[in-house]
Amino acid sequence: MALKLAITAAVCTSGRPQSLARALGSLLAQEPAADEILVVNNRPGEPATADLLKRDFPTVRVIDEPIPGLDFARNRALESARHDIVLFLDDDAIAQPGYVAAAAEPLLRDRRVGACTGRVEPFALDTVAQRLFEANGGFARGLKGIRLPADAYLPLHGHRAPLIAWAVSIGSGCSLAVRRDIVRELGGFDNALDLGAALPGGGDHDMLWRLLRAGYEIVYEPTAVARHEHRRELAAARDQIVGHQRALIALLTKHAILTSGRARWPVTAFLGWRLLKPGVRLIRRLVGRDPLPAGLLLRMWGHCWKGLWAYPRARALAARRANGDPA
Repeated sequence: MALKLAITAAVCTSGRPQSLARALGSLLAQEPAADEILVVNNRPGEPATADLLKRDFPTVRVIDEPIPGLDFARNRALESARHDIVLFLDDDAIAQPGYVAAAAEPLLRDRRVGACTGRVEPFALDTVAQRLFEANGGFARGLKGIRLPADAYLPLHGHRAPLIAWAVSIGSGCSLAVRRDIVRELGGFDNALDLGAALPGGGDHDMLWRLLRAGYEIVYEPTAVARHEHRRELAAARDQIVGHQRALIALLTKHAILTSGRARWPVTAFLGWRLLKPGVRLIRRLVGRDPLPAGLLLRMWGHCWKGLWAYPRARALAARRANGDPA
C-alpha cells in the first residue's frame, strides 16, 4: 500500500473547470499521495465547476469561499484543512510525479521550516504570449536548492541582495507548501493582496517575507516540479506581467511602512531599486538586451509607481468585500 502523507493538497479555483480537472488529476495520480485533497471554490455560483467536482472528483473535499480574492480562498483552505502541512497548487498548474512528497519533505523533516516552494516550469510555450512570459522570468527558479536565510549571502541574479529580495525571488504561490499553524499564528494570508484586477498578486511573497521576519526558514525544492499553463493571449500575458510588478511594489511599500528601526532600510532600498528597475531595463532594451518590448516596459514602469498607492486602496476594497460588498 502506498504511503500516505499527513498533508492537505489545496487548490483554490475561480471559474476554470477544465484547468481544475487537470490539476486535480495530477494530484490524484501522486505516489505517495496527499492525505487529503481540498478544493476551495472562489466562485461557488458557477455551475460548470460544481458539476465537474460532483461528477468526476467525488473523493475531493470541496469548500466554498464566496468572497472574491485568492487570499480569502487561501485562508479558507487554512481554516478547513485537516492537516498541518498545506500544499497549495494553482488550478492552472499540473503536479509532476513525486511532487507532493518532494514539496512536503522539508517541512516534515524540520520544524524550523515554515514554507517550501517548488520548481514551476512552463506547461507549453506554443504562443508568443507564453514565450514572452517565460522570457521575462516565468516561475522557475533553477535546479539548485535554496534555504533562507542561510543562503542569502549568495549572489542573486549575479549581485548581492537583501533578504527581502530573496523572499520575492525564491518561488511563488503557484506551488507553495506551508505549515498551517505557523501561518495562522501570523494572521494568515493578507486579504488585501491577490484581489484580481485591483491588485493581482503579492500574497505569496508577502507571506514568505513574514515567515522569514518571524524567524522561520524557507526552502526552495527543485525536485518538487509542477508545470504551469501561462496565458495564451498576448494581451493577457502583458497584463499579468504589469500587474505582478504593481503588486510587488504594493507589498514592498506595505513593509517599508510597517518595518521599524534599522530593518526598514534594506526594505526601503529594495523598494527604491524596484521602482527604478523598469527604467534600467528600458535602457537595456534600447541596446537589445531585454526580452520585453519598450512599450511594455514603459507601461510596467508606470504601474510600479501606481503600486506605491495601491495597498491602502486594496485594503479598503478587501474590507468592503468581507462586509458583503462584492465590488
